[in-house]
Amino acid sequence: MMHPLISIVVPVYNLVDRVKFMIDSLLKQDYGELEIILVNDASTDSSLMCMEEIVSTNVKCNIHIINHNKNKGVSAARNTGLKTAKGDYVIFVDGDDMVETNFVSVLYETISKNNSDMVSCGYRTIEIKRGTKEEHPLTVPANISDIDLIKGRILNKIEVSHWATLFRKDFLLENNLFYEEGCTAGEDIEFIIKVLCRSKKVSFVKDCLYIYVQHDNMGSRKEIKNNEKKIERYLHHTEAHFREAEYIKKYTKNKTLYTLAEYMILPQAYLRMLSVCAMKNDRDKFDSMRRSQSVKDVLLNSYRSFLYKPEVFLRACVVFFLPNVYYSKYRHYLND
Repeated sequence: MMHPLISIVVPVYNLVDRVKFMIDSLLKQDYGELEIILVNDASTDSSLMCMEEIVSTNVKCNIHIINHNKNKGVSAARNTGLKTAKGDYVIFVDGDDMVETNFVSVLYETISKNNSDMVSCGYRTIEIKRGTKEEHPLTVPANISDIDLIKGRILNKIEVSHWATLFRKDFLLENNLFYEEGCTAGEDIEFIIKVLCRSKKVSFVKDCLYIYVQHDNMGSRKEIKNNEKKIERYLHHTEAHFREAEYIKKYTKNKTLYTLAEYMILPQAYLRMLSVCAMKNDRDKFDSMRRSQSVKDVLLNSYRSFLYKPEVFLRACVVFFLPNVYYSKYRHYLND
């Protein structure tokens, strides 16, 4: 019986020490009909040479490289892979991680059996330096409603991860579901929340089939040592919150989800913007935002989501009643 082609998109930027492990784990998959798309995002190390060597020694495998002529970021790399993928299904993995041998076959069996738009599995973390491992099985209540699933993902109670997920490609393209290009942090959660808002059926595999490798050269750890990059990542994550709130309100009609978007996510975004002002030591902008009536309305209305995330309203109170305390806390964020 012929299986449909599944495309695996691997964004790569300066991962010469890690990408070979991911590619090797993909070449060992027990699912036969695979297309492996390596998107080299203008790496400045020997990543491209490493990938070219692997491709040249695996000529019988459906594996190829797409080169960006300049560094565009991981979101653009994933989008490039999605737009060029020939498979009926697509998976986005990170170039410095790994997957179990049956990763693709189990996900495909589940999505095809349930006729779903997507299927997600659990994952395992490996800390390279310490050699520690931790299991994160994806435990989701049977027959969970679409609303409760989105709510669970928003509140970080259900760990549906974009890199441990198989998507039906037509579903993504028909709904114009792409990663936000230029965004360096929070783009993954933004993407998965948008996908959940549009999906009609989602399936789950409890098993930890994806291996999330944590190491000192991973992007989030390297950039956090650079103050400008640290602020940029924080700002990009903040902007992702604004987009999430608007998307949820536009594509869902549920009262609970509206409450979370309007009275929790949106106030969080404004609080983070105030934090950015403090990080940049821009007191004038901080005070101007804090005194803006529109910002006041958003922040003070966060009491409506108190039962879901009380710290949002409590932080809002600090902004208005103890602004110096709030400003001082985030002014020193870069030294934490």
